[in-house]
Amino acid sequence: MLLTRFLDAISKYAPGDPFMGGNPAEVAKLNPSKIYVENVRAAMRTSTKRAQLYCDTAVRQGVFERFVEAIAPDDTVVASAPTEQDLPVTVQRWVEHNGEVEEVTIQTVELPKRTFYRLHR
Repeated sequence: MLLTRFLDAISKYAPGDPFMGGNPAEVAKLNPSKIYVENVRAAMRTSTKRAQLYCDTAVRQGVFERFVEAIAPDDTVVASAPTEQDLPVTVQRWVEHNGEVEEVTIQTVELPKRTFYRLHR
């Protein structure tokens, strides 16, 4: 279903052949709840710019929804939301320092963000 809806959207509204060197079976393997541009790029064997175009096209056509996630210093996702403004102001994390575990509060505005997409249900 992801493959069909995604390909319909991009083939109608994005220029060129989306599978010039790609593998449709790889697109079908994408996690519909967390789709990253890099995964689309790899599955479709295309440039990052074109993969971004495909994802943006899928959003405009209602196939994908765009989300943003905040990434902690240990590279884990600590929060996600439809927009950066919807992220919580702070997150609580347990961190280890010198063998001791303590709870810390992190301002999400200070964390790097990453965009991902979700199949619109």
